[in-house]
Amino acid sequence: MTITKSDLQPQFKFEVTAMPGGELAKRCFDCGSCTGVCPVSQAEAAFDPRRILHMIKMGLKDRLLDSEAIWYCSHCDTCAFVCPQGVQFSGVVDVLREMAIQQGYVDPAVFEQWGTGPCKATCPAHISIPGFIAAIAQGRYAEGLRLIKKEMPFPAICGRVCPHPCEGKCNRGKVDEPIAIEYLKRFLADADFSSEVRYVPEIEAKREEKVAIIGAGPAGLTAAYYLAIEGYRVTVFERLPVAGGMMAVGIPEYRLPRNILQAEIDVIRALGVEIKLDFEIGKDLSFDDLRNDFQAVFISVGCHQALKIGIPGEDDFEEVIDCITFLRDINLGKPPAYKGRLVVLGGGNAAIDSARVAKRLWYDDVAIFYRRTREEMPASPWEVEEAIEEGIDLQFLTAPARILGSHGKISGLECMRMALVEADESGRRRPIPIEGSEFTVKADVVVVAIGQRSDLSFLANGHGIDVSPRNTVEADPVTAATNIAGIFAGGDVASGPRTVVEAVAFGKKAAASINRYLKGDDIRAGYRKDWKGVEFEPKDVERADRQPMLRLSVAERAGTFDEVDLGFNEQQASREADRCLRLCGIQKAKESNK
Repeated sequence: MTITKSDLQPQFKFEVTAMPGGELAKRCFDCGSCTGVCPVSQAEAAFDPRRILHMIKMGLKDRLLDSEAIWYCSHCDTCAFVCPQGVQFSGVVDVLREMAIQQGYVDPAVFEQWGTGPCKATCPAHISIPGFIAAIAQGRYAEGLRLIKKEMPFPAICGRVCPHPCEGKCNRGKVDEPIAIEYLKRFLADADFSSEVRYVPEIEAKREEKVAIIGAGPAGLTAAYYLAIEGYRVTVFERLPVAGGMMAVGIPEYRLPRNILQAEIDVIRALGVEIKLDFEIGKDLSFDDLRNDFQAVFISVGCHQALKIGIPGEDDFEEVIDCITFLRDINLGKPPAYKGRLVVLGGGNAAIDSARVAKRLWYDDVAIFYRRTREEMPASPWEVEEAIEEGIDLQFLTAPARILGSHGKISGLECMRMALVEADESGRRRPIPIEGSEFTVKADVVVVAIGQRSDLSFLANGHGIDVSPRNTVEADPVTAATNIAGIFAGGDVASGPRTVVEAVAFGKKAAASINRYLKGDDIRAGYRKDWKGVEFEPKDVERADRQPMLRLSVAERAGTFDEVDLGFNEQQASREADRCLRLCGIQKAKESNK
């Protein structure tokens, strides 16, 4: 069936049918704001976002899916921030999708073919990246921030510490360099901080059900944020004296200033979430009593227990410290008294953070020993580069064999040189010691940074919850549900150590599942299984340099925990936003519906 242009013209005499999107469509008065910003409408004359709403209004459900208008939509959400009637808060495309599936006009698998920009598809939280970048380009900062906060509560935090996998998939990178998505996200969040009235989401109708969250890290706080918006009474229990989990006690302040972290947590408190600090489940309140007092429980305790390296002498000297304790004490204002030469063992971000922190604490010398090469380091490449800039000595293909010392005092390390052979289960080449390569180095402090796991001591009696051999709580990766009804788990405690944005994504899924559970709905309903990032080869695109991030010089960083990255100014943000191609997710019906 073919839809003609006349079929799609605005019709103002109609009855809104009782279907998803009815009230949403009724608010549209054909102002054309969405069409004016839609990147597809500028490239494809057949597409106009208003037509989707008009077809819903007219009850043209049977023709809806035959219209090319639908299949051109790239889910970029650029239209969402301009609607003066508030349609953006419901999501036109999501309503259309839900309606078509519920009314039985299309198999859900067909809609999984719909594409979006590869940046949005790759982002664990699926933020509307093209939409908020378009908002920046138009100077509509508040609207851009709302688009981000629809999908995640921590734009200022993730705008500083996210590994930005979205940028690795940015089609702009095929022309020159990817869009600085992370820095643009930070720009919007920082603009909100400087506004007279900060954005706090509206709360839905208040509900009586109470939800307990164990752990105030990114997953737990994210779940609290979305559940509070839904109107639930949420209490977060945190064992540490501060909220934020590893964001507060693991990430150094030169990467994530504490006032920034606190400002984003304050928004969650403003939604009515109670955060109880210095409160340990299993000690101050039993897990059984918690379950009796709350209608649902979300476990999000993170991974705050360090792994041991397992070499002689590791437990014999107090100057041998695990990285979690080392960073936590410093972040809580209790730096260790040890000085001299400090050696970090490991190659992840925690190892890099430990070394860069030690450098700022004026240790005589700081080195990192890693048993593989730089190419195999799990740490973010830019973090490794900044460590080298700051004068940290990186020793590759070097593994510790023994901690040396006497009379309770460490004196050094016995190490071995390593060679790399075939890949192991991690996909990286496996290191083996080179016979006869032993050597010793002086060390006054050793920081072990080889991994971490969850502390599940509050579940000492089991409580029937399934726990994996890796000491993670067994939880459905889609719904966050455990094997016990009403108990959910997510973030690092379920996945093992991951990034902040991955924990945020897990917390958001958990909140949706808990909401459905408490309403008596199917907790698996409504989840999108597949996000398809549509790539294309840009043609006739003029090259434009990516805006540089201004940073403190190495000399300015010495002895201070001041933030290294200084952020974009308004001119930089505008120029960077203008580099976005905005056409990355377009698919035509004839191609995607075959």
